[in-house]
Amino acid sequence: MRKFLRISFVLLLLVVLSFLTWTNRLSYNDVTCENLEIQVDTEDDLFFVNAGMVENMLKEKEDSILGKRYQDINIYLLEEFLDAHPNVKKAELYLTINGDLCVDLKQRKPLVRIFQQDDSYYLDEDFERFSLSDRYSARVLQVYWSEMTEARKETLDSLMKLIAEDAFLKAQITAVVFDENNEIIVYPRMGNHKIIVGEARDLEKKFENLKVFYKRGLEKVGWDRYSQINLKFENQVVCTKR
Repeated sequence: MRKFLRISFVLLLLVVLSFLTWTNRLSYNDVTCENLEIQVDTEDDLFFVNAGMVENMLKEKEDSILGKRYQDINIYLLEEFLDAHPNVKKAELYLTINGDLCVDLKQRKPLVRIFQQDDSYYLDEDFERFSLSDRYSARVLQVYWSEMTEARKETLDSLMKLIAEDAFLKAQITAVVFDENNEIIVYPRMGNHKIIVGEARDLEKKFENLKVFYKRGLEKVGWDRYSQINLKFENQVVCTKR
């Protein structure tokens, strides 16, 4: 008898919860969208996209979104539409019982800017390509090559990790060039010279040699004494005077 009562109680509770969920969904779908609440993540000072742009995009896709009932708004379709923007990494939309359509948007973060013959674009943190913006230019490392290959992407990935972990290199290196032989040349912020790194091997050791030379050599003779610093040779830093 007790077992029967427990089962009956559970079934009754499920029926009540289902009824409340159903009635709540009905009333929720009848809510009218009265306001847009848009939050754009500007971490790392990214300004490819702003709230005004997002609002215009939504109104372009969903005409007269304000005043519509929730059941007439396809937030999943709107999410896909925003995600398709080249500077958007992820958009999340949700509706509140108060009549707000809320948008939380995260921008794509450029790791480097690529200059490839007559073309230019960004690579993000996943090394995925995305186009430039006509309203904002990110201050990131510049990379020059004739074409993007998997080998060059792998080399650039290793190089960027090395630079990111070293405060001096991160502040000093502004541009990386891949020549026709896939050898690397970098250009510094301070000093009117170029740095020939050579093949993408022993990069950590080569840059350690460079840092020692900067500290013991250039600080004494001046940053503009040489036109070229060559790191290609093992345990040597070979310089060319102006």
